[in-house]
Amino acid sequence: MHDVAGPGLTVAADRCSGADLAVKTLVELGMETLFTLPGSHIASLLDAAREAGVRVISARHEENAVLMAEGWALATGRPGFVAVTAGPGLANALPGMAEANAAGAPVVVVAGRTAVSKRGRGAVQDLDQLAVVEPLSKWRAECLQPQRIPEYLAEAVKHASFGAPGVAYLEIPEDVLAGAAEPGPASALPSISRSVPDGPALAAAVELLQAAQRPIIVAGSGAFFSGAAEALVAFVERTGIPVTTTSAARGLVDDVHPLCLGTLVHGGIALVSADLALVLGSQFNANLMYGRPPLFGEGQVLIQVDIAAEHLGGQRSPSLGLVGDVGATLDSIASRWQGEPARWSGWVAEARIAAQASQDVWAGEAAAETSALHAGWLASEAAQEFEDQGGGTWISDGGDSVTWGIAFSKAHAPGSNMLIGSAMGTLGVGLPFAIGAGLARPERPVCLFTGDGAFGFSLQELHTAARNGVGMVIVVVNNGVWRGPGTSPSQAGGDFDYGILATAAGGWGISVTTPSEFRPALRQAFALATEGKPCVVDAKADPSVVSNLLRSLDELGLM
Repeated sequence: MHDVAGPGLTVAADRCSGADLAVKTLVELGMETLFTLPGSHIASLLDAAREAGVRVISARHEENAVLMAEGWALATGRPGFVAVTAGPGLANALPGMAEANAAGAPVVVVAGRTAVSKRGRGAVQDLDQLAVVEPLSKWRAECLQPQRIPEYLAEAVKHASFGAPGVAYLEIPEDVLAGAAEPGPASALPSISRSVPDGPALAAAVELLQAAQRPIIVAGSGAFFSGAAEALVAFVERTGIPVTTTSAARGLVDDVHPLCLGTLVHGGIALVSADLALVLGSQFNANLMYGRPPLFGEGQVLIQVDIAAEHLGGQRSPSLGLVGDVGATLDSIASRWQGEPARWSGWVAEARIAAQASQDVWAGEAAAETSALHAGWLASEAAQEFEDQGGGTWISDGGDSVTWGIAFSKAHAPGSNMLIGSAMGTLGVGLPFAIGAGLARPERPVCLFTGDGAFGFSLQELHTAARNGVGMVIVVVNNGVWRGPGTSPSQAGGDFDYGILATAAGGWGISVTTPSEFRPALRQAFALATEGKPCVVDAKADPSVVSNLLRSLDELGLM
């Protein structure tokens, strides 16, 4: 979508600027907070945002600004908004855009651009940005007339949010933001009805489900972004089919619900034994092991539901593919359902035993003797203390530490448990996610469990958290090595003390080396986090510890 620049982009005293019009439109479309890193090409936009009372959060790196917006989206299910300056500003934002788009998170990126009058002249920070963002965005456009900014921004928010969510990118040149524009009517997104499959397809789904002996539900990110929590809880209670959740779907059904098997890390043990799997809002990518063993059985009946037809099938063709909104589709199937939920009580008991067996295996690993603190023990203790403190939003990050964080944490509400959830597998998302989630849901305490390597990507944002009063507890598994699937460990942080870094950034930190020190340090951190301080517990961990899951990833051919 392109436009032609109009002549004479000058600001008249009785008119608003393109930047004013942009902020007015974004507020009307739901923007409460704008993540950014200031730059000259978007200075007028940020000034207009502050004058309008928008909360502007200035990050220390554009990648992290985008990831904060993704964290906002993962906490709320609503779009996160980012503004970045031209050239290197946009280039720095690209990794964040790649992650958010791969995760299917609704994020709107507004980028400044070299003034139209200076294009092609070797101006500072001039870059063909539309060409660069093409593979990293769901939708992209450039607006070259101030008066059309509302139209383009409405399109950006619509494309980010409607259908399968993703990154929508709009660039507006500096002189277009400064250009004069007449205020127009209020902007709004069109009302849409939630789509459902046709009658025969729904009837076929009911027939397959009711013929199953050991059915299971796998809920993924698409279920979260469709707002399907209420529909999913009602469906599992109406049918009696157990559910396991993954990625952004964690917490759609409370982990303590009798029909919830918790995270796919544990529920996957039951999944392989099921004779039918109802997959909601997930593609058969590496996160689902391509829909094949050892996670899925070869002979399983698979019903896949997704808002986007192009997401169906791929590495594994479903027995039945349903195109529709996950929540609305579940409601439609439930309305046709006959039978009592107790029918599968024996299977549910078996599935829960399998999930518990997985938890016991992880607990056994975490209890192994080590020369320093065990990463799994740290995750277990931190997760339990977080529960004791009342819970909130838990975030898992890192190469090996993420596996422990997922395995031991609980999810009790939508948007309350975040992780490296996309097939992109981007490390370092933890702290930006924590900031975005903390700003979006300030009533929920935040706990980040991360590795020292992953933390190094974004640790400068401790200052962003401190400046904006975003309290959180960060447990850094400081084992001093960098390790990935199929790789030998290499030196990373060494003797670095992340607790001191937190104090320097305006937060609070402590270093612990023994089990007896850990829980007291956590409790002190949780108390200080309520005062708006980012608190780091630097836990000196055994570098030889590796989870069995990480060891197996290379063998499974997922990377």
